[in-house]
Amino acid sequence: MELASYLIDYGDLLARFCLSFVFLWSGVSKALHPAAAKAEIAAVGVPYPGLFLPLMVGCQICGGLMVLLGFWARLGALALLTFTATATRLANGLRGLTGDKRQQQQTTAFEHLAIVGGFLFVVIHGAGRLSVDNLLR
Repeated sequence: MELASYLIDYGDLLARFCLSFVFLWSGVSKALHPAAAKAEIAAVGVPYPGLFLPLMVGCQICGGLMVLLGFWARLGALALLTFTATATRLANGLRGLTGDKRQQQQTTAFEHLAIVGGFLFVVIHGAGRLSVDNLLR
């Protein structure tokens, strides 16, 4: 295997790991601590946290595994892109904030924008050669 090809293949895998890890961690954490997760969901104004909690956990864990393993990676990335954009819009509003609080929320929103960009890259380009999707071709 040529060095450049090797770096691209393992770079794709490492990038998928980095993108998916936070969602897998968060989904498992929410599943293990449902009371805290419901409080977190309610705090951002989502109605019926008990209804949305299993949907969020499922999206984070299933989408995270899909991206990590490269199994229907484009669909998993699209789901997590949508999840991240929605959660950012709900949880990182700047209205009424000033000073350090505004700066902190704005920085967090921009970090989430970077994550959305990573998922958009997977949606457009796929998971790469070191993926289940590639093995099934």
